[in-house]
Amino acid sequence: MSRIVTNTSANLVYMYYQENNSALSNSLEKLSSGLQINRASDDPAGLAISENERLQESGADAADNVIANANNYINTADGYLQTVNDMLGQMEQLAVSYNDSTKSANDQTDLNTEFSALENEMNNITSQAEFNSVVLFSSWDNSLSFQVGADAEDSFTIAATGMITSLVGAIAITDISQIQNAAQSVANARATLGADQIQLNYQSTAQMNYETNISAAESRIRDVDVAQEATVYAKEQILVQSSTAMLAQANASPQNVLTLLKG
Repeated sequence: MSRIVTNTSANLVYMYYQENNSALSNSLEKLSSGLQINRASDDPAGLAISENERLQESGADAADNVIANANNYINTADGYLQTVNDMLGQMEQLAVSYNDSTKSANDQTDLNTEFSALENEMNNITSQAEFNSVVLFSSWDNSLSFQVGADAEDSFTIAATGMITSLVGAIAITDISQIQNAAQSVANARATLGADQIQLNYQSTAQMNYETNISAAESRIRDVDVAQEATVYAKEQILVQSSTAMLAQANASPQNVLTLLKG
Protein backbone atom coordinates (compact mmCIF):
# COMPACT_ATOMS: atom_id res chain seq x y z
CA MET A 1 0.00 0.00 0.00
CA SER A 2 1.30 3.44 -0.96
CA ARG A 3 0.31 5.57 2.06
CA ILE A 4 2.47 8.13 3.85
CA VAL A 5 0.18 9.46 6.66
CA THR A 6 -0.11 6.16 8.53
CA ASN A 7 2.85 3.80 8.36
CA THR A 8 1.14 0.57 9.40
CA SER A 9 4.25 -1.53 8.87
CA ALA A 10 6.34 0.75 11.08
CA ASN A 11 3.66 0.70 13.79
CA LEU A 12 3.56 -3.10 13.74
CA VAL A 13 7.35 -3.41 13.83
CA TYR A 14 7.49 -0.85 16.65
CA MET A 15 5.00 -2.90 18.65
CA TYR A 16 7.26 -5.98 18.38
CA TYR A 17 10.27 -3.84 19.16
CA GLN A 18 8.62 -2.67 22.38
CA GLU A 19 7.72 -6.24 23.37
CA ASN A 20 11.20 -7.50 22.63
CA ASN A 21 12.84 -4.63 24.47
CA SER A 22 10.61 -5.20 27.50
CA ALA A 23 11.44 -8.91 27.49
CA LEU A 24 15.14 -8.07 27.23
CA SER A 25 14.92 -5.68 30.17
CA ASN A 26 13.02 -8.27 32.20
CA SER A 27 15.63 -10.94 31.44
CA LEU A 28 18.44 -8.54 32.33
CA GLU A 29 16.75 -7.73 35.63
CA LYS A 30 16.48 -11.44 36.51
CA LEU A 31 20.13 -12.05 35.70
CA SER A 32 21.18 -9.00 37.70
CA SER A 33 19.08 -9.81 40.78
CA GLY A 34 19.47 -13.58 40.63
CA LEU A 35 15.72 -13.88 41.16
CA GLN A 36 13.06 -15.35 38.91
CA ILE A 37 10.41 -13.31 40.74
CA ASN A 38 11.24 -9.65 41.37
CA ARG A 39 7.68 -8.39 41.66
CA ALA A 40 4.25 -9.93 42.07
CA SER A 41 3.41 -9.56 38.38
CA ASP A 42 6.30 -11.84 37.39
CA ASP A 43 4.49 -14.88 38.83
CA PRO A 44 1.57 -14.14 41.19
CA ALA A 45 0.91 -17.77 42.17
CA GLY A 46 4.61 -18.56 42.48
CA LEU A 47 5.13 -15.50 44.66
CA ALA A 48 2.33 -16.55 47.04
CA ILE A 49 3.71 -20.09 47.33
CA SER A 50 7.29 -18.95 47.80
CA GLU A 51 6.33 -16.39 50.44
CA ASN A 52 4.59 -19.11 52.44
CA GLU A 53 7.62 -21.38 52.07
CA ARG A 54 9.89 -18.52 53.12
CA LEU A 55 7.72 -18.03 56.20
CA GLN A 56 8.02 -21.72 57.01
CA GLU A 57 11.79 -21.53 56.56
CA SER A 58 12.04 -18.58 58.95
CA GLY A 59 9.88 -20.37 61.49
CA ALA A 60 11.97 -23.53 61.26
CA ASP A 61 15.14 -21.50 61.72
CA ALA A 62 13.72 -19.88 64.86
CA ALA A 63 12.59 -23.30 66.11
CA ASP A 64 16.20 -24.53 65.87
CA ASN A 65 17.16 -21.79 68.33
CA VAL A 66 14.27 -22.68 70.63
CA ILE A 67 15.33 -26.35 70.63
CA ALA A 68 18.89 -25.30 71.43
CA ASN A 69 17.58 -23.24 74.38
CA ALA A 70 15.48 -26.19 75.56
CA ASN A 71 18.57 -28.40 75.46
CA ASN A 72 20.51 -25.81 77.44
CA TYR A 73 17.68 -25.68 79.96
CA ILE A 74 17.78 -29.47 80.36
CA ASN A 75 21.56 -29.48 80.66
CA THR A 76 21.36 -26.85 83.39
CA ALA A 77 18.66 -28.73 85.33
CA ASP A 78 20.53 -32.01 84.91
CA GLY A 79 23.73 -30.37 86.16
CA TYR A 80 22.02 -29.26 89.35
CA LEU A 81 20.47 -32.68 89.84
CA GLN A 82 23.88 -34.27 89.30
CA THR A 83 25.13 -32.07 92.12
CA VAL A 84 22.27 -33.27 94.31
CA ASN A 85 23.12 -36.88 93.45
CA ASP A 86 26.74 -36.22 94.43
CA MET A 87 25.60 -34.64 97.68
CA LEU A 88 23.38 -37.62 98.46
CA GLY A 89 26.32 -39.88 97.83
CA GLN A 90 28.34 -37.89 100.33
CA MET A 91 25.42 -37.95 102.76
CA GLU A 92 25.26 -41.73 102.50
CA GLN A 93 28.94 -41.92 103.39
CA LEU A 94 28.25 -39.70 106.41
CA ALA A 95 25.31 -41.89 107.43
CA VAL A 96 27.39 -45.03 107.20
CA SER A 97 30.10 -43.43 109.31
CA TYR A 98 27.52 -42.08 111.76
CA ASN A 99 26.14 -45.56 112.34
CA ASP A 100 29.60 -46.85 113.24
CA SER A 101 29.37 -47.83 116.89
CA THR A 102 32.99 -46.89 117.41
CA LYS A 103 32.22 -43.21 116.73
CA SER A 104 32.06 -40.97 119.77
CA ALA A 105 29.26 -38.51 120.44
CA ASN A 106 31.50 -35.66 119.27
CA ASP A 107 32.26 -37.57 116.04
CA GLN A 108 28.56 -38.08 115.42
CA THR A 109 27.89 -34.40 116.06
CA ASP A 110 30.51 -33.42 113.47
CA LEU A 111 29.10 -35.89 110.97
CA ASN A 112 25.58 -34.62 111.54
CA THR A 113 26.74 -31.00 111.14
CA GLU A 114 28.12 -31.78 107.68
CA PHE A 115 24.98 -33.77 106.85
CA SER A 116 22.77 -30.81 107.80
CA ALA A 117 24.93 -28.42 105.76
CA LEU A 118 24.44 -30.58 102.67
CA GLU A 119 20.71 -30.70 103.33
CA ASN A 120 20.61 -26.91 103.61
CA GLU A 121 22.46 -26.61 100.31
CA MET A 122 19.78 -28.77 98.66
CA ASN A 123 17.19 -26.30 99.93
CA ASN A 124 19.26 -23.46 98.47
CA ILE A 125 19.34 -25.17 95.08
CA THR A 126 15.56 -25.60 95.22
CA SER A 127 14.99 -21.87 95.72
CA GLN A 128 17.91 -20.39 93.80
CA ALA A 129 18.74 -22.62 90.80
CA GLU A 130 17.62 -20.91 87.61
CA PHE A 131 18.11 -20.68 83.86
CA ASN A 132 17.73 -17.25 82.27
CA SER A 133 15.70 -16.05 85.29
CA VAL A 134 13.47 -19.15 85.16
CA VAL A 135 13.68 -20.88 88.55
CA LEU A 136 14.18 -24.59 87.89
CA PHE A 137 12.85 -26.33 90.99
CA SER A 138 10.57 -23.80 92.65
CA SER A 139 7.33 -25.77 92.34
CA TRP A 140 6.09 -29.28 91.93
CA ASP A 141 4.67 -28.59 88.44
CA ASN A 142 7.69 -26.99 86.76
CA SER A 143 7.11 -28.40 83.28
CA LEU A 144 7.90 -26.06 80.39
CA SER A 145 6.47 -25.93 76.86
CA PHE A 146 8.62 -25.04 73.85
CA GLN A 147 7.72 -24.13 70.26
CA VAL A 148 9.86 -26.57 68.26
CA GLY A 149 8.46 -26.00 64.76
CA ALA A 150 7.03 -23.40 62.41
CA ASP A 151 3.38 -24.35 63.06
CA ALA A 152 1.29 -23.76 66.18
CA GLU A 153 0.91 -27.48 66.88
CA ASP A 154 4.67 -28.05 66.87
CA SER A 155 5.16 -27.81 70.62
CA PHE A 156 7.09 -29.93 73.07
CA THR A 157 6.77 -30.11 76.85
CA ILE A 158 9.68 -30.94 79.11
CA ALA A 159 8.37 -33.05 81.96
CA ALA A 160 8.27 -31.61 85.45
CA THR A 161 11.01 -32.68 87.84
CA GLY A 162 9.34 -31.16 90.86
CA MET A 163 11.09 -29.47 93.76
CA ILE A 164 14.34 -31.03 94.92
CA THR A 165 13.02 -31.08 98.45
CA SER A 166 10.06 -33.12 97.21
CA LEU A 167 12.30 -35.47 95.24
CA VAL A 168 14.56 -36.06 98.20
CA GLY A 169 11.85 -36.15 100.82
CA ALA A 170 12.58 -36.55 104.51
CA ILE A 171 16.05 -37.91 105.12
CA ALA A 172 17.99 -38.47 108.29
CA ILE A 173 21.54 -39.42 108.98
CA THR A 174 20.27 -42.35 111.00
CA ASP A 175 18.38 -43.93 108.07
CA ILE A 176 20.54 -44.99 105.12
CA SER A 177 17.60 -46.41 103.15
CA GLN A 178 15.94 -42.96 103.07
CA ILE A 179 19.08 -41.52 101.50
CA GLN A 180 19.26 -44.32 98.94
CA ASN A 181 15.60 -43.85 98.03
CA ALA A 182 16.19 -40.10 97.63
CA ALA A 183 19.16 -40.73 95.33
CA GLN A 184 17.03 -43.08 93.23
CA SER A 185 14.25 -40.48 93.00
CA VAL A 186 16.69 -37.83 91.77
CA ALA A 187 18.21 -40.29 89.29
CA ASN A 188 14.73 -41.06 87.94
CA ALA A 189 14.08 -37.35 87.41
CA ARG A 190 17.37 -37.07 85.55
CA ALA A 191 16.45 -40.05 83.40
CA THR A 192 13.17 -38.35 82.46
CA LEU A 193 15.06 -35.20 81.46
CA GLY A 194 17.48 -37.31 79.43
CA ALA A 195 14.60 -38.97 77.57
CA ASP A 196 13.15 -35.54 76.79
CA GLN A 197 16.51 -34.39 75.48
CA ILE A 198 16.76 -37.37 73.16
CA GLN A 199 13.38 -36.41 71.69
CA LEU A 200 14.53 -32.83 71.30
CA ASN A 201 17.67 -33.94 69.48
CA TYR A 202 15.61 -35.93 66.99
CA GLN A 203 13.26 -32.97 66.64
CA SER A 204 16.26 -30.74 65.92
CA THR A 205 17.47 -33.12 63.21
CA ALA A 206 14.00 -33.20 61.67
CA GLN A 207 13.77 -29.40 61.73
CA MET A 208 17.13 -28.97 60.03
CA ASN A 209 16.08 -31.45 57.35
CA TYR A 210 12.76 -29.64 56.87
CA GLU A 211 14.48 -26.25 56.74
CA THR A 212 16.92 -27.48 54.09
CA ASN A 213 14.19 -28.90 51.88
CA ILE A 214 11.73 -26.03 52.24
CA SER A 215 14.58 -23.67 51.35
CA ALA A 216 15.33 -25.73 48.24
CA ALA A 217 11.65 -25.66 47.26
CA GLU A 218 11.47 -21.90 47.71
CA SER A 219 14.66 -21.48 45.69
CA ARG A 220 13.27 -23.44 42.75
CA ILE A 221 10.34 -21.04 42.53
CA ARG A 222 12.04 -17.77 43.31
CA ASP A 223 15.66 -18.01 42.19
CA VAL A 224 16.56 -17.67 38.52
CA ASP A 225 18.15 -20.49 36.55
CA VAL A 226 21.09 -18.49 35.25
CA ALA A 227 21.92 -20.85 32.38
CA GLN A 228 18.35 -20.89 31.13
CA GLU A 229 17.86 -17.15 31.57
CA ALA A 230 21.14 -16.42 29.78
CA THR A 231 19.73 -18.26 26.78
CA VAL A 232 16.55 -16.19 26.96
CA TYR A 233 18.62 -13.01 27.24
CA ALA A 234 20.64 -13.90 24.13
CA LYS A 235 17.45 -14.61 22.19
CA GLU A 236 15.78 -11.36 23.25
CA GLN A 237 18.94 -9.41 22.45
CA ILE A 238 18.92 -10.76 18.89
CA LEU A 239 15.21 -9.98 18.54
CA VAL A 240 15.73 -6.38 19.72
CA GLN A 241 18.55 -5.90 17.24
CA SER A 242 16.46 -7.45 14.49
CA SER A 243 13.36 -5.39 15.25
CA THR A 244 15.48 -2.23 15.46
CA ALA A 245 16.84 -2.90 11.97
CA MET A 246 13.37 -3.71 10.62
CA LEU A 247 11.96 -0.56 12.21
CA ALA A 248 14.48 1.46 10.23
CA GLN A 249 13.41 -0.35 7.08
CA ALA A 250 9.73 0.20 7.84
CA ASN A 251 10.29 3.91 8.45
CA ALA A 252 12.11 4.19 5.14
CA SER A 253 9.41 2.46 3.09
CA PRO A 254 7.17 5.59 2.64
CA GLN A 255 10.10 7.23 0.85
CA ASN A 256 9.34 4.91 -2.05
CA VAL A 257 6.06 6.76 -2.60
CA LEU A 258 8.00 9.86 -3.57
CA THR A 259 9.08 8.18 -6.80
CA LEU A 260 5.44 8.20 -7.87
CA LEU A 261 5.27 11.96 -7.29
CA LYS A 262 8.32 12.72 -9.44
CA GLY A 263 6.65 11.61 -12.60
